[in-house]
Amino acid sequence: MEVILQQFANLSILIYIVSTMLSMGLSFFPKQFIEPLKDKKLILKSLFANFILVPVLTFIILQLIPLQPGLAIGLVLMAAGAGSPFMLKLVQFMKADMAFAVGLMLILSVVTLIYMPLILSFLLPHVSVNPKSIAVSLLVLIFLPLIIGTAIKWRYTNIAEAIKPTFNQISNIFIVIVVILYLVLNYQDFLTVFGTGALIAAVIFVLAAFLIGYLLGGPSKNKKVVLGLGTAIRNSSAAFVVAVANFSSEYDVMAMIIVVYLLSIIIMMIFSGEITKRTREITGKV
Repeated sequence: MEVILQQFANLSILIYIVSTMLSMGLSFFPKQFIEPLKDKKLILKSLFANFILVPVLTFIILQLIPLQPGLAIGLVLMAAGAGSPFMLKLVQFMKADMAFAVGLMLILSVVTLIYMPLILSFLLPHVSVNPKSIAVSLLVLIFLPLIIGTAIKWRYTNIAEAIKPTFNQISNIFIVIVVILYLVLNYQDFLTVFGTGALIAAVIFVLAAFLIGYLLGGPSKNKKVVLGLGTAIRNSSAAFVVAVANFSSEYDVMAMIIVVYLLSIIIMMIFSGEITKRTREITGKV
């Protein structure tokens, strides 16, 4: 029974990833891939924040808070991937710069496909990973559904608008299923996470990543907040792809990914709520 549930959990991850990327693709026209490239300085700072400073941050955290190998791998996987679709939901809630958020997420997702297989060989020198296998997995499970969704949006806009909520709902349902199944199957590993410095490391990781993005976001407060959210909420889909392909038997890797992802969502939801509240208070006073 446990084996069947484990297989269903892995299948649920794949369904979550594909449905998420399809939903994301169905939301955007091809021109939105190009639009954010106009502000080259901001894009370079965004790439620097997500693909240089966050991995450096992770290295520092792991030096200060030594973690068990599986937990450390989980944190590294989250650090290596950027461009989470969930960031758009918070930006939409805050009524911040949605155009920049869309472009940022798309660029970070595309760069992750190239960056992640390469950087993991350096970040995990003592772990055997297959860069080619990782690249193919990311391409098939993330980039291909994204392109298909975008193509449908471009060619059949009405159909895209009609089916997008369905894929979005499937994505939301299966991430809940994934979390529940892994909690049930690996509750001892999750208890281990809370019994070590992993929780503290995850909180520091999320807060520091947000601060990095916020500080590099430029003079516009809207863009600072968007880049902060985009840097703090990592690409769990990419992390899941690599974990399932390379570390499926190491449950603490998946446990750390889920813990970091859930913490980033919770912390950033609190942040976005506070920022929105203060913005409304200031606007009301004016």
